[in-house]
Amino acid sequence: MARVSKSKAARFNAHIVRNLQAAIEKDPEIDLTAKLPLRYSDRLNGMRQKIELDNATVTEEHAKDDIRHSIRASDSPEVVFPLSDKVQELLGISYAGELLPAGLGQRLVDIIHSSDVVWKAPFSRQKMVLSCGHNIILKAVRNLDDTTEYTTLNYLHQRKPNIAAPKPLGFVRMNDVSLIFMTRLPSRTLADVWPSLKEYQKVSIRKQLTTILNDLRTLPYEEGTPFGGVGGEGCKDIRRHLRRSVEPIITADEFEDFLFTSGRSGGAVFIELLRQLSPPTKSPSPAIVFTHGDLRPENIAVKLEDNEWIVTGLLDWEYSGFYPEYYEAVRCTNCLGPYEENDWYLYLPNCVSPKRYMHWWLLDHVRESRVV
Repeated sequence: MARVSKSKAARFNAHIVRNLQAAIEKDPEIDLTAKLPLRYSDRLNGMRQKIELDNATVTEEHAKDDIRHSIRASDSPEVVFPLSDKVQELLGISYAGELLPAGLGQRLVDIIHSSDVVWKAPFSRQKMVLSCGHNIILKAVRNLDDTTEYTTLNYLHQRKPNIAAPKPLGFVRMNDVSLIFMTRLPSRTLADVWPSLKEYQKVSIRKQLTTILNDLRTLPYEEGTPFGGVGGEGCKDIRRHLRRSVEPIITADEFEDFLFTSGRSGGAVFIELLRQLSPPTKSPSPAIVFTHGDLRPENIAVKLEDNEWIVTGLLDWEYSGFYPEYYEAVRCTNCLGPYEENDWYLYLPNCVSPKRYMHWWLLDHVRESRVV
């Protein structure tokens, strides 16, 4: 069944096409990539994720594109992080050593195919989230090349168990698919309810998030430890594409060097001018704090209690780690466009608001024209 032409994603694309056509009429040789909105793909995907396909109309072609159909019992399971007792009970297995129980691959396949789909990426052969029952969620991701989310959840569970985040329950890799088990947060996302919230409810959400993020920022950073993921995964900077640091970064200056790095050649004068405009990274140096890295309504779980929406947790920690204190303000406005109508950005928690890091935030928006 085709997506309806009047969907939000369809209207978004139609608007962009009209802008591109107008740009071509004005300059037939224009570089069209410069006219695409920031994080176009991510914004489009976010809109498309809200449209559910009628299961009765899913074609065989769609089924083959489902990540579940690429996991076979004959694939040898590799346990990256131990399976919790709760997951072992779910799978009907028991093991404590390096020797995996026979039939583990088949049991994983059975659980995957009997679980309900909670969320799926626009291309469901890449990523899907399943509810296995017993308050267990399974995230299946193809070609996952690091374990940042899992190591972060494990780190938080050990050092800040009060932080509202899923508890990690095990990590298995089968062929090119990573299977991440974690506890389920029984709630909805803030994106689902934000448009209907009243002013006092939005203010309440901001206060709750401020408390959570300030608590997160009390996690001590050990001087000399590389920035980024707590498992040594390095720094990540996602704009239109994801960039990763190659060498360990241990100072704010090195982090700024990383942010200025671009695959495009040239631009030395532009970079030098921006560096001259940059705030000092010494005396005082920006604090290095634990950062979620992808704070947006889609990644905030909430539930309704006595007519008040309560934040029950933060989801999707793939871009988390230790970063300069201003970086969360940059990251949580990554999807903010010049014609944005979502007033979520006016209620950002005070500790990560662009108003608090105004110079850094404005600098990054100028710098982004080079790195996207």
